[in-house]
Amino acid sequence: MLAKAARKSKRRFAGALEPFALLRVELVAGKSGLGRLESASILRAFPKLLGDLARMNAAGAGLGLLRELIPEAVPDRDVFEDAVQLLEALDAGEISERALKVCFELAQLARAGWSPGLEACGVCGKAPRGSPGDFDARRGYLVCQACGGAGYRLRAGLRDAWRQACEGDFRVAASAGLTSEDLDISERAVAAFIEHRLERAAR
Repeated sequence: MLAKAARKSKRRFAGALEPFALLRVELVAGKSGLGRLESASILRAFPKLLGDLARMNAAGAGLGLLRELIPEAVPDRDVFEDAVQLLEALDAGEISERALKVCFELAQLARAGWSPGLEACGVCGKAPRGSPGDFDARRGYLVCQACGGAGYRLRAGLRDAWRQACEGDFRVAASAGLTSEDLDISERAVAAFIEHRLERAAR
């Protein structure tokens, strides 16, 4: 998308072309598929988010994942509302940005049909029943110790938070009191899970 003379035009863009803002825009489709931005105005800004680098990074990662998951020019109201809720939560600053990022990613993976298997071992079908479970990011499900285990140990409470995020309520999941260790494991496991799912989808 092009925004011609964006730096010069105060009428058409009015300082609206900044990151992480909710905009109303007028687009003109081009013959080559490259659209032209005719006008833009801010419906809602998130100034506290813009003042915190860690929260900006979390917002950028979340929106970047949406670019990978959502087909171009295909509207999805539920995903849009999730994105706005992510920006709102990051701007409010009441929930850890790390927890919001990983729970938002899990929610969007689930919307795309890529929920991780968290209920039972994907090899033998045995359920952890309140015990820690090993998550295999490549295969996308738990693997019990009897079946060889896997690289990411998820305690029962962490699996519950993941499950809640996958069911769509990522903000509540992010507020579930995840520890620093939980977040370290989750960030690594979800990043690896995303990498493998995107690689598989690109084949």
